[in-house]
Amino acid sequence: MLFSGHRWVGLLGIGWFVLFLLGAAVLQGEPPAAGAPVAQVRDFFHTAGSRYLVGDLVAGCAFMLLLLPFGTLLPRALSTVERQPPWWSPLTAVSVVAVVTVGGTATSFLDAAALAAGGPQLDDSTVTALLYANTAGIALIGLPAAVFAASAAALVHHATGPRALTLLGGLAAVLLVAGAAFPVTGTGHGPLWTVRFVSFLALALFVLGTSLYVLTGVGRGRSRPAADRS
Repeated sequence: MLFSGHRWVGLLGIGWFVLFLLGAAVLQGEPPAAGAPVAQVRDFFHTAGSRYLVGDLVAGCAFMLLLLPFGTLLPRALSTVERQPPWWSPLTAVSVVAVVTVGGTATSFLDAAALAAGGPQLDDSTVTALLYANTAGIALIGLPAAVFAASAAALVHHATGPRALTLLGGLAAVLLVAGAAFPVTGTGHGPLWTVRFVSFLALALFVLGTSLYVLTGVGRGRSRPAADRS
């Protein structure tokens, strides 16, 4: 049967991928970066505040209801619990919890501005502080996300998964760490911001690829010749 055993865990990852893109990329859009003029921030949330909140709800549900169980159940879905080093499984679970926690905290700062619709309920200094707090949180989320990508890639490796998939997870981890440094430039845009964007895209593609690998049943601990791993 297609969904026998733990193959349904792959559906969690695919669902996260779809809802994450819908919520974060399509609905939320790109809010003003730290240091942007307050008038620009107010205008964004006045015109797109409700859409931003809906997008954050969709993305939040994706992380809490889909990525969290995906990360915690992935080791058993890959049937590598007995054969993997003892730290990869708990490291994957702890790091995905940290991703959800830090991400939820970071987005809550801009949610406050969105709830006020950019209105006078929040003075200029508060709006600026919320923007900087969000930037710090978004940078910080890259670190547990990097641990999650690296540990999950190790799980795929021990499940004799495709080498390309393992390398993608490792690449995502490296880029996530580098992208987490984007606030040092003092702006929300620039080379490091681009690295951060690419890093989360790589992470999303890694989760999608791993989910498809689990869903098809290939990752049920079957050993394959090295020549078949591509």
